[in-house]
Amino acid sequence: MALDYKIIEKDGKFHIEEKATEHIIKTFDTREEAKKVMKFLNLGGGFAGFTPSFVLNNVSKNMLST
Repeated sequence: MALDYKIIEKDGKFHIEEKATEHIIKTFDTREEAKKVMKFLNLGGGFAGFTPSFVLNNVSKNMLST
């Protein structure tokens, strides 16, 4: 099993980074919160290490406001 995601600590926040793309998937206030989501992603949740950029850019949310 490949571990496609890792936690980066920066400026007191905990960021889940996708290793292949270096995208920041989500940011958390605590390491514990980040670890839960990272575990889910590393066990097959999400996009297996290649999250499409439109998901990260909230395109669907922006489309609803037009």
